[in-house]
Amino acid sequence: MSLNIGELEGFTKDWGPKMVSDTFFNQHVLLKSMESVRQTYPGGDFIRLPLNVRGDRNDQTGRALAYTESFDFPKLEVGDVARFQPKMEVQVIVIWDYEVAKNGASDVQYADLVQNRISWYMKLMADRKSRYLYGRGGNTTRPNGLMDVFDNTAKFGQIDRTKAPTYRSFHRTNATKRGISRALLSDSLIDVWDGAKKPDIGITTPKIWSKIHSILMRDERYTQNAALANAGFTNIVFMGVPIVFDKERPVKATDRHALDWLNFDHLRDYACEGFDMRRHPWTRMPQNTGQYQVIVNFGNFCSDNLRYECRLDDLDPDQLTAAA
Repeated sequence: MSLNIGELEGFTKDWGPKMVSDTFFNQHVLLKSMESVRQTYPGGDFIRLPLNVRGDRNDQTGRALAYTESFDFPKLEVGDVARFQPKMEVQVIVIWDYEVAKNGASDVQYADLVQNRISWYMKLMADRKSRYLYGRGGNTTRPNGLMDVFDNTAKFGQIDRTKAPTYRSFHRTNATKRGISRALLSDSLIDVWDGAKKPDIGITTPKIWSKIHSILMRDERYTQNAALANAGFTNIVFMGVPIVFDKERPVKATDRHALDWLNFDHLRDYACEGFDMRRHPWTRMPQNTGQYQVIVNFGNFCSDNLRYECRLDDLDPDQLTAAA
């Protein structure tokens, strides 16, 4: 079967976008768990999010007054908008002529080849995106990641968190490594529990997840979050919040792991409306040896309130579990 761009474009028009999306979001637990809350923005130099600042006991913007008492309007310490610079991610899908000659003798074989290549390249993009989300973007070309979220010494959304305590995440560190315990789980979860608002998920490493499983199985019935279970991700529910493991989650050292409580009402992946996993038309390669399609995404990992995110750090999966 000859490699015809018009035929290939029509061939992938109906199922191509869905296959790109499904393959991308179904590879990693962090991508899958954020898929339903993914947001778009209209474009521009920045993604602007009005701050949704959590209540502060020391707030002075209002108070009880005597009938005749005057009131001065205080100046807030933080700006009212977080600004995030969009970052571009690109993935190229290539189908070489020699592949078609070897595997595209019939329409069925050609379809299998194209589907295989789209799936393979989108898995590469998903793997890369997952690494970015766990890593650090900062002022680089990469999007923001969880290392940015939990580094309260650095700016996030152009807000200096050293001067804005109401915009800091919770980061429970320890000078010495420690074993996980029920008390650590509940205390860190309560940090970011606000009335009826609670984290959507807890994400950790397989070793720490196994330790948590052994702790909870002692005297609690094993339960799972149905949505995550149906998506293929094994989880444990603790205080109503599912805890999952991700084999791709990095660690600071072999014996210093972490668990993140994440609230996706305030921490989301934003994409530009016109470039949300946009598929450009198939194009013949300059060397005329195949054809390619480019997937482009503009956006960033943003938050309007980091005080609903918590990292429980410096966990040693090989230590005896700390007393509950």
